[in-house]
Amino acid sequence: MVNKDKLILMCKAAAYESKGLRDDAFAKRYYKEDYMDFQRLKLRVWTTVFYVIYWIYFFVKEFYIDGASLLHYDYAALFIKVFFYYAILLIAVSWIAGFVSSIRYDIAKKRIDQYYDLLASINDYD
Repeated sequence: MVNKDKLILMCKAAAYESKGLRDDAFAKRYYKEDYMDFQRLKLRVWTTVFYVIYWIYFFVKEFYIDGASLLHYDYAALFIKVFFYYAILLIAVSWIAGFVSSIRYDIAKKRIDQYYDLLASINDYD
């Protein structure tokens, strides 16, 4: 005879295995701090790439399109401004990435724990 409660639990487990487990697999592969550090590193790299692209665009626009004088430009102030903004941007991005990835990891870990509890309750029906 088919146990309807066990069948419902098995369907829930299969639905989570098909999509959710694949999305939450990072919580099984990494420790929380390692996952957060990896996410921070990824965002720092992408931030650096887009920051360099922005400043290349700025220099092309400033010197070639707007026709600013290359000889009479204050490069020291510009250099300080670029790196000051870069440092502030990296600190902000790192903090936000750590906060978001921490929450994301905790939620994924909770879903995986619920999945293992579901599997244990399926085994209890035997």
